[in-house]
Amino acid sequence: MRRLVILGTGGSAYDVLDVVDAINAILPTWQPVGFLDDSRPAGARHLGLDVLGPLREARGLTGCFLVSAIGGEKSFRDLPRIIGSTGVGPDRFATLIHPAASVSPRARLGRGVLVNPGVVIAGDVSIGDHVLLCPGCVIGHEAQVGDHVILAPGAIVSGLVRVESACYIGAGAVIKQKLHVGAGSLIGMGSVVTREVECGATLVGNPARPLKREG
Repeated sequence: MRRLVILGTGGSAYDVLDVVDAINAILPTWQPVGFLDDSRPAGARHLGLDVLGPLREARGLTGCFLVSAIGGEKSFRDLPRIIGSTGVGPDRFATLIHPAASVSPRARLGRGVLVNPGVVIAGDVSIGDHVLLCPGCVIGHEAQVGDHVILAPGAIVSGLVRVESACYIGAGAVIKQKLHVGAGSLIGMGSVVTREVECGATLVGNPARPLKREG
């Protein structure tokens, strides 16, 4: 079996282990050996596994694959820096696909992608590295999703949409077909996006509108 180290001990760590269990129930493939986390001391226990040390120790864990369980609406813009701090190239990261996900054979997935149950990925979709696809989200035909993007549960990215890197698409949000979502954007929970999204914007509501900054 392939040894797997999980980056981060947040809520998505549960998802990683659930996906691994589902894969192993069909064909034993992955052996989780522990976590790397900057906020817990080495030797601590979490979800039945040891914390092996901080993220910077990833490079020394030769013979192990990695997968990220880091990221939320507060930290998503920092994901490129956080993953980069490991000093590990994309070839060391595992893409994990739950057996209950529907992934077109014509879709292209990068490294370090986590695909949870109920996810639908249509034909000719392109997904970058270190993308988190939470349960029940949908990516329509010919859409493009950049690196370090998070799609929260039930989010819908319609066909021919282009989502640039380090974006967070909130739970139940819908992006209309053929739109462009700029890098570092946040789409709030339940929002309906009907127009282009500028880089770094925060949109909420139906129809979604930019959130005005105070001051």
